[in-house]
Amino acid sequence: MRVHPEWLVLLLAAAGWTLLAFVLAGSVGHLADHHTPAQHAPVAAASFDQLLVTWLVMVVAMMLPTTVPHLRYLAFNTRASRTQRSILLFVLGYLGVWFAPGVLVALLPVPVTAVVLAAGILAAGVWELTPVKRRALRRCCRTWPVRYSGAAADASAVEYGLRHGVVCLLVSGPPMVALMLAGHPWWASVVLAVVMAAQKLLAQPERWRAAVAIGWLAAGLAMAGIAAFD
Repeated sequence: MRVHPEWLVLLLAAAGWTLLAFVLAGSVGHLADHHTPAQHAPVAAASFDQLLVTWLVMVVAMMLPTTVPHLRYLAFNTRASRTQRSILLFVLGYLGVWFAPGVLVALLPVPVTAVVLAAGILAAGVWELTPVKRRALRRCCRTWPVRYSGAAADASAVEYGLRHGVVCLLVSGPPMVALMLAGHPWWASVVLAVVMAAQKLLAQPERWRAAVAIGWLAAGLAMAGIAAFD
């Protein structure tokens, strides 16, 4: 396990995908029921608790796997006997960064109108072209010094998770919000997970920004067209 210290986090991510699959299956079934001729009532808005849990599960499933290089760096620079402890502290700090925007997203009246969804998708596309996104992509591979043992190692692991969580939020936050607004369809969840992993893990991620932005903008314009003719 020392050779692959990230195993526990990948197991958590797999559990997240399993739970997310149940959430998405429930959403599909609900939409199918909603579109049957016998159903004419509007779809009820999801509760705050449901949206917050869904957001956190999405982060665990889709974002934690992209932290593997940092988990390995952390594990190989701390005492062997405390490897998983440091990794879990990193994860707590990382998820703590994503919790605050999750609360804000959970306050939204999901499902949203097509106009609001189009605006969210277009915003995610514009975000890809901003200097903030470009700088965040450059910092994705950056590491921070960590302590080897003791309370200082605990504190540095949490700090590392917080720092990298902020970078990830700047890289992937707007697309994740757009996915939530869209009702997190399963195919979009998989596509977005692949795109975000590629942006964070592949070499020279900046060269993908234009293509990703075009995809988001095209999807936003298509949704805007649907809203206009609905």
